[in-house]
Amino acid sequence: MAPPLSLVLVNSKSNNNFSDSHRRLIAKIAPVCFAYNFHLILVNFKIDDSPLNFAKEIAPSTSIGESGERLVELAKKGRIQIANLPITGKIGETVICTSRPDKSKVTNIEKIAEISKNKKLALVFGCDENRNKNVRKLLDFTKYHLDISKKGIKLEIDLEIGAIANNIHELRKV
Repeated sequence: MAPPLSLVLVNSKSNNNFSDSHRRLIAKIAPVCFAYNFHLILVNFKIDDSPLNFAKEIAPSTSIGESGERLVELAKKGRIQIANLPITGKIGETVICTSRPDKSKVTNIEKIAEISKNKKLALVFGCDENRNKNVRKLLDFTKYHLDISKKGIKLEIDLEIGAIANNIHELRKV
């Protein structure tokens, strides 16, 4: 069995409290994690609760993912983690998923899927905007950068996550 693969959402706005847009994004991503058996790591969202209590609190406020039940189920299975920056070295081999990759670190989805078969991987999203000191350190620390479009085209984060998750899921089967 392949090691766990995590989707990591980074709130790069260090002074931004948890907002309704954060809630909607997390609600959209939870079913993706559930469908593909991924873990979810929420970084820098100023969440002062356990993953399960957090999931139970926001679940009733969404119609996405079986009215938030997918998020609660992920938390019950221990597949949600709440962390703060910096996260380097704590969550496995990190891959920055970005439309603005460092040319010297660019890799392709096939290589990432292959690595994920044998190594704990963390696919990091949310580093395109507001590249503060901690995000820049994360970008520098990370060995792999992945642009799923291969053309520098910025996608909405939920679309980018869906495309990458589906591609990796399919390629891991091979």
